[in-house]
Amino acid sequence: MRYGLFLGVASAAFCVAAPALADVTIIGTIDVDKTIDVDETISVDTDVDLDVDVELEAEKFAESIAIANQSNYNNEACDNCAEKDGIIRDSGVGNTGVVSVNQAVGNMNNQGTLISIAVDAAVDGPPEIVGEANSGFAESLAAADQRNGTPDALAGEGGNYSDGGNLIETVNIIFRNARIANSFNDNAGLVYANQASGHMANQVNVLSLAFAIDDNGVALAEADLGQVNANQTVRESDTAEDNLSIGVVKVAATVGSLNGNTGIVGVNQSVGNMSNQANVVSIAAVGSNLPTF
Repeated sequence: MRYGLFLGVASAAFCVAAPALADVTIIGTIDVDKTIDVDETISVDTDVDLDVDVELEAEKFAESIAIANQSNYNNEACDNCAEKDGIIRDSGVGNTGVVSVNQAVGNMNNQGTLISIAVDAAVDGPPEIVGEANSGFAESLAAADQRNGTPDALAGEGGNYSDGGNLIETVNIIFRNARIANSFNDNAGLVYANQASGHMANQVNVLSLAFAIDDNGVALAEADLGQVNANQTVRESDTAEDNLSIGVVKVAATVGSLNGNTGIVGVNQSVGNMSNQANVVSIAAVGSNLPTF
């Protein structure tokens, strides 16, 4: 009896208290000590073996190859008060075709633009389309090899490159600038530029294009790039007497440029030393109409 009466009283109290509202403030302190140990090992081995067999009775061929080799080694720059200011302003605008600009105000810089284009079109008259299956073949190869500080492409025994390092000991330099302003805009075709204000830079733009004019065929394109930088010594703005190092303020800026172009654009800009820069493009195509920009 007492048990049943107790339940009834509790139920009545609950019903009466249900409409009431209450604010509750809880103050608590929680201390958490957590230790996480993560051991992670990732090994990625990728081996790609590619064999391509092309069975083609081609009646039309277009093959294009562009290869650039640049080496910069056994050089020494020890000029004094050698502030450099390379500027390209309001240049290379509104052109159709090929635009190529190389600018270097530093020392011992290699710069180049290589373009190779092959089209199997007749010189006199419109391009001829054979019209048979697999009758056109286009192959393009673009490659660049740049070596800075060594004449060797690969390390020798023990992982060391041969002699040929570059040395920079320029002093009392306040600034070094490279600036492209309001340039290389609204062009149609190919636009390439190299700008270097530092020392011993390799810069190159390479394009290979092959086009076979036909309804059917095979197109193969390959692009290769190899760059090596080794055996370099830079003591820029470092005086021998008191070993006082003064930093050089280097500014590379591209402002209001490289806009509104149609086609291919490649630009390399460097204010540092002993840099390798390259743009390598390879295009091969088979079709009934010549590519246009």
